Formats: sequence, structure tokens, C-alpha cells
Amino acid sequence: MRQERIRRLISAGLLALLILIFSLTSEYFLTPNNIFTFLRDASVTGIIAVGVTFVIITAGIDLSTGALVAVVCMIAANILYYLPQVPVWAICILCIILGAAGGYFNGNVVTRLKLPDFIATLAGQGIFRGLAMLFAIREAGRISNKVIKNDSFTLLSGHINGLYLVTMVFFLMVIIGQLILKKTKLGVYTYAAGANRKSADLSGIDTGRIKRIAFVFSGICCGIAAIFLLARTGAATVELGTGLEFDVIAAVVVGGCAFSGGRGDVIGSMLGALFMAVLTNGIYKYHLGSEYQVIIKGAVIIIMVLFDSVYQRYMENKTLSSGKRAELEKGAQA
Repeated sequence: MRQERIRRLISAGLLALLILIFSLTSEYFLTPNNIFTFLRDASVTGIIAVGVTFVIITAGIDLSTGALVAVVCMIAANILYYLPQVPVWAICILCIILGAAGGYFNGNVVTRLKLPDFIATLAGQGIFRGLAMLFAIREAGRISNKVIKNDSFTLLSGHINGLYLVTMVFFLMVIIGQLILKKTKLGVYTYAAGANRKSADLSGIDTGRIKRIAFVFSGICCGIAAIFLLARTGAATVELGTGLEFDVIAAVVVGGCAFSGGRGDVIGSMLGALFMAVLTNGIYKYHLGSEYQVIIKGAVIIIMVLFDSVYQRYMENKTLSSGKRAELEKGAQA
């Protein structure tokens, strides 16, 4: 069995174990209403995680996702507030374009200015958060958190037989992302750029372009997530999306992506997003404060990174041992 599939099974096993623990300790956990709720809660994080998966596979990182979602939501909120006659489909397309533009900015700073991903996207986070403040709706000189009243737009926060529209879009994005990674040349190049950039460059792959595409896709996912987040909250605040990048990175790491690049997939990130949503939902059932959520999520990231490090060394040693054994057998036969 391929190493990637084993890692995905581990993620699925952790999710199943967490569900089992919470279902045995709370009679309300596995109710249909709660299941649809944590699926909805996983969806915004999961949609962004689909894009960030591509970035991390290229051995990059994106710390600006929460701030990019905030500025996209704020611009869309301005249009809904000042230009209510603009059709919803046009606002949705604009959100996606704005998200792609933010990702393109990050990608160019990383690849053309040669800044480390961490520094570039941290700076991007500050710029996007500042733009969210700049575009904030104001009344009497003060930032206003007015509720956006647009029935057509808020329909996007609805559900069909309990299953929320955002959850449907989440699963659709997972399918699209997985197909791109596994069935297209772009996916092959994405893995190659992260696994060994020098070798990829020597083989003719434009790794800079691949990295820019990964950031643009991450931005597109942020734009899509912003649509549903704004529809659900009904208002855009300058604090919107704060800490979202933390949940996204946690989901991708739990799903099996390695920060060193070249490993992981979208299915794993989906399992990671579901894991983090179930964890948060279960914490609420125990009536623990929000501070415990942050502590537990941070601990989960540390544990999973340590586990991946040990697991990777084990698999490498196993591969080396198998190779040496094969050589000895070949020598004995000769």
C-alpha cells in the first residue's frame, strides 16, 4: 500500500476515533442536526484548505487566508450596502476574482521578489487586513457593522433537506482539487515542485509559475469561502476571518500534507477539516471556553507534525532496508 494511502487511513482513523469518543460521551453529538452543523462549520475552513493544500505541497505556506477572506467580504458588503441592485451572481464572480488577485499578489511576491513564503504571506496578511479596515462601512466617521439585508444573497446560507449549500460546494471543491492533483499535468508538476525543486527546474518545469498558480488557486478558494461566510454572518467586520488561517493549516497538516512539500492530497485535507470541526463541536459540548480550543488545536498541530516526522523517518528506513535486502538477495543469486 502506498505511503500516501496509509497516511490518509491514519487521518480517517483519527476522525473516526474522535467521533466515537464524542458520541459515547454526549447523546446530542450524533443527532442529524448536529451532524449537519459540524459539516457546515467544516466547509468554510475546508474550502480554503483545498487551495492551501496546493501551496503546502509546493513546500510553501499561506498565512494570509483569513485576512484575504476579510477584505473580500468587506468589498462585497460595500456593494450589497451601497449598490443593492447589483445581481448576486455578479457579486459572487467579483469575490472569486478578488480572491484570485490576492493569491496572485502573494505568488508574485514569493516567486519574483524571492521572499520566503512565511514573510511574504505574513506581510500579505497585514496588507489585506489593512485593506479590510480601509473599505469598512462607516457612519459618522466610525466603522459600522451594519447587517447587510439582501434576501437573494442570504439564500446562499440556506440548506436543502438539512445539508447546507456551503457543504455541497465544499465537497465539489474537494472533487475538483483532487482531480487536478491526481489526473492532470499541473498536479504532477505541483508535486515535483515541492518534492525537489532543483530536479524539477532541471527537467524543464517552471516551478515559479507552478507556485504562482498554487497561490492563485488558494486565493480563489478564499473568495468562494468569503461568499458563504458573508451570506451566513450577514455583515462584514474588520475582525472577520481572524485566526482562520490557523484552522486551515491545522486541517491540512492533520490531513497529511508535509511542510517539506511533495506529499499530501485534497482528500486528506478534507478529513483534516472535518477533524477540526468535530473537535471544535465536541469542545462546545463539554462547555469549555474558547481559550481551550486554541490550546487543543495548537497541541494537535504539534502532535501531528511530530508524528509525520517520525512516520516519514520510519518509512524511509523501511525503504532503505528493503533496498539493501534486495541487493543482498541479488548478489547471492549471482
